[in-house]
Amino acid sequence: MSSKTQLQINNFSGGISDDPREDNATKFQTTEHFDVFSQPNRLIPYRSLEADTETSVSATDLKQYSVMDFLYASASAKLYGLGQTGTGKTKIVQKADATTGLWTLPASSEGNGDVKNGCLVEYKDYLWGFQGTTQVFKWGLLSGTPAITNSAGTVATITSVAQGVIAKDDNLYLPYNNKLVRVNAGGTVQDDVLVLPTNFKITSICNYGNYLAIGCAPISTFNGVNRVFLWNLISDDVQEVIDWGEGELRILENIEGMLVGITDRYLNNATGAGRGSMIIQVYQGGAPQVVKEVFTEALTGKSMPLSKAVKNNRLFFAAKIMTNSAGTEYKEGIWSFGRKNVNYPFALTLDVIDSNISTSGIQAFGTAANYFFITHSEDGSVDKTNDAEVYTFTSVYESQIFNFGDADADKTLQSLKVSFEKLVSGQALVAKYRVNGTTVWTTIGTFSTADKLSHTFLGIEATGLAFASGHEYEFRLESTGGLEITGMKALAAINDTP
Repeated sequence: MSSKTQLQINNFSGGISDDPREDNATKFQTTEHFDVFSQPNRLIPYRSLEADTETSVSATDLKQYSVMDFLYASASAKLYGLGQTGTGKTKIVQKADATTGLWTLPASSEGNGDVKNGCLVEYKDYLWGFQGTTQVFKWGLLSGTPAITNSAGTVATITSVAQGVIAKDDNLYLPYNNKLVRVNAGGTVQDDVLVLPTNFKITSICNYGNYLAIGCAPISTFNGVNRVFLWNLISDDVQEVIDWGEGELRILENIEGMLVGITDRYLNNATGAGRGSMIIQVYQGGAPQVVKEVFTEALTGKSMPLSKAVKNNRLFFAAKIMTNSAGTEYKEGIWSFGRKNVNYPFALTLDVIDSNISTSGIQAFGTAANYFFITHSEDGSVDKTNDAEVYTFTSVYESQIFNFGDADADKTLQSLKVSFEKLVSGQALVAKYRVNGTTVWTTIGTFSTADKLSHTFLGIEATGLAFASGHEYEFRLESTGGLEITGMKALAAINDTP
């Protein structure tokens, strides 16, 4: 006589798990294009993305400018992009309304130096950045009729740049190489206000209490240990040096008063012997703690962009993780790390997937409120969040591997019930499963009947066959049309053994 056991999931706040067999049903192997933070008891699809390369000149005109930095300015409520002219010089483009409409090409927006993407920041009614070999440029007044100042200040020879930050002293700090530039309220540019060891390059900075936290990677790629320096904005030297481990620290940000760092640990470097990872570490004093590590099964073929955004208590960043050793399957998009509030754990998810990108992937991204702008495919393509409620992209949830409380016993799945917000026309759910570690998902069925709140699958609906028996099961739920998934319940029979 067999017994029955039930699995029920209606909370998704745990995020991506460290191990697919971890006994925590709030976690999952992955989600794609689902918001799991806003309402942790449901999976909410994001809108699809749409091409945003049309300017007032041509439907594909923006692509030629290779825009890599996006900034939604408070002084003008416009969205700006930092790209380049046909000869590689600095070029500013803009949109009057970030949500819709055309990009325009403002007058006096071309610089005389080669573009240095990676730094575009608003400060005192101007946009600031680097160009050429030694120039700090500014473009403004944003609230008036902007014009470019090609050399608002000069610095030493520029080899790398990172995004600037307005610190607690109300000065702007612009990082390049191993140095910081200070810009004061009067627009005076001062080079070398802080010089760090020459074997490091600054990759990311942020405010951290009374300090500026300066994330640095070894200048010789993947050769050495990352450092985070804490500086009080006044002294000639830093106040604290934090070892941040090997790899290349790409993103550093302050979330809930703690430093969060994202490290590329041999994702695209042969010294990882095909076993690189993306590491999330946090620091609140003492030593940084690894809270999540996502492994790659092959080299990604690209570096993690330095783009970052903080929204709704979460840090967003881009990464590509190979999921098979052949290097033909991967997870790429905008990831996020954070939590809804103090009642929930910190979690990692793969939030936004752009189904339009080629294998060349994401080069950069930016945000304007809840809109994402993604540069991709290495051809200047830019996609943005659709301004209409369009859900053509498939949102995906892949569960943990479940043994229904008994790893040794053979069992047979009896039913799978999926619950959702009241289904409306145009929405659909596809349910799939895998048994005993098979690599191919078997489709259980598709459901799209309007006004329903749930559906129970009793077997493979296309064939009428019963579910397969096995020791372990995993489930994949796919949502199209904006269907919000609220839960899943699986019933299995434990089979008697001789």
